[in-house]
Amino acid sequence: MKPHPIVLLFLLALPSPGRAQMIRGWGIEGGASGGYQLLSITSASPVPAIPHVIRWGFSAGGFVEFLNMPALSLVLETAYAQRGRIVTVQEVAASQIQTPGLSTGPAGGTPRLDYVHVAMLVKLRAWRLGFVPYADIGPRFDFLVGRAEDPTHLLDNFKRSDVGVTVGAGIEIITRRRPVVSFEARWFPGFSRAYSAPGLTIRNQSVDLLLLLWL
Repeated sequence: MKPHPIVLLFLLALPSPGRAQMIRGWGIEGGASGGYQLLSITSASPVPAIPHVIRWGFSAGGFVEFLNMPALSLVLETAYAQRGRIVTVQEVAASQIQTPGLSTGPAGGTPRLDYVHVAMLVKLRAWRLGFVPYADIGPRFDFLVGRAEDPTHLLDNFKRSDVGVTVGAGIEIITRRRPVVSFEARWFPGFSRAYSAPGLTIRNQSVDLLLLLWL
């Protein structure tokens, strides 16, 4: 059975069997995760303007990095992230307005959304040794696994999955051609509608500050 032409081109692009490996390494990651939402409100909607406030939590997971090429690799990542959403209950209650899925109960609590995500990132590095700057980008799939402390009950109507893109940049410390630790900042804009009601659409966004340890 002859290999597919695309597979042959890919194999020819690899530097050499001695320098390129299918798995560059793996490890664990963790850090701060802040969630916020983008709201689209129509002019006819009675929903008041909601300020943008990042609700901080944490993220923890693991990764595997493939294709140990001089400046390019692929990262498969999965992680649990505690993320929030924005609603100013005081403003909603003061407005005396009822909106589908949004009650005007008393303020309180720390509303939170918990997600497990899977991402596949293309990673580009500047060079191979020392303090190496890099950037990565790729699709991410989020799955809602929990909600907590929501006095407005808005979270009850959030969708169970989300799709978006991860954009990141960081510094990787490499000694003896082996990565040791990385520091990275990431931004995730969600493309799906996490919540939709007449006059109101909400999309998730998040920022992450991560420490990655190579094992």
